[in-house]
Amino acid sequence: MTAAALLALIIVGFAVGFLAGLVGIGGGVLIVPFLYFFYAHAAWSGVSIPPSLHVTVAHATSLFIIIPTAVAGTATYARNGLVAWRTALPVAAFSMLLAAAAAVLAARMPPELLKVAFGTFLIFTGIQLLTRRASQVSGPPRTHLVAAAATGALVGIFSALLGVGGGLVAIPMLMYIVRLDIRHIAATSLAIVAFAATAGTLAYMFTGADTAGLPPGSIGYVDVAAALPMLPGAVLAARWGARVNQRLDARRLRWIFAVLFAGVGATLVIRNLPLLLNG
Repeated sequence: MTAAALLALIIVGFAVGFLAGLVGIGGGVLIVPFLYFFYAHAAWSGVSIPPSLHVTVAHATSLFIIIPTAVAGTATYARNGLVAWRTALPVAAFSMLLAAAAAVLAARMPPELLKVAFGTFLIFTGIQLLTRRASQVSGPPRTHLVAAAATGALVGIFSALLGVGGGLVAIPMLMYIVRLDIRHIAATSLAIVAFAATAGTLAYMFTGADTAGLPPGSIGYVDVAAALPMLPGAVLAARWGARVNQRLDARRLRWIFAVLFAGVGATLVIRNLPLLLNG
């Protein structure tokens, strides 16, 4: 690995952690695109693997980084009583089951269709956040089994298939399906992400155990050498982001969520729709 790539990994780790703590996502929206670039430019990174493995290794490594990042952010929120555990634990249970199953299938599936669908979903969610009044996204929480199962299933599937931890799905689902108060959403989302990312990571480790061409020191599809430089900054900055989140009012949080979702969604659609149509 080159010195430039090592420095970039450290910087991205800090950015990932801060975003994870602030918004309540795992940080995969930053990790995955960066790792795509990292593996596609072997001369710069010093890491060369077959192009067919780029996406799978990026997703698996992203989930591995997300685990301690989400745990650190969750711990900060939990000390202030902001994690809705009665919601988080049932959703997490379903998300772990689906994340493990989706990770097993991920290496065999073309990602373009899922990315376009997911991007469209994020754009729609961002628009809804900007146009709905606060009273329309709040209300008595729904903690019944159907809401938990629906939320957990989607979180687990997208977490493993896209390597994003699941927070991008968990947050709108917690808003509209579970109707959790916005002050508890980032905290509860991170708790769910920690469980989903763990299940997905373990599945990627086992399914990639005998795969040829992986980076030296990998555990299955997880590139440990690329992950380790990111971890210290990600864990530390997740606590900073969680503290900043607690100082923002609900209206600002809604705007942050909306801009994040719309931006990520538009990027996914623009990059993958031509590939889908031409494929």
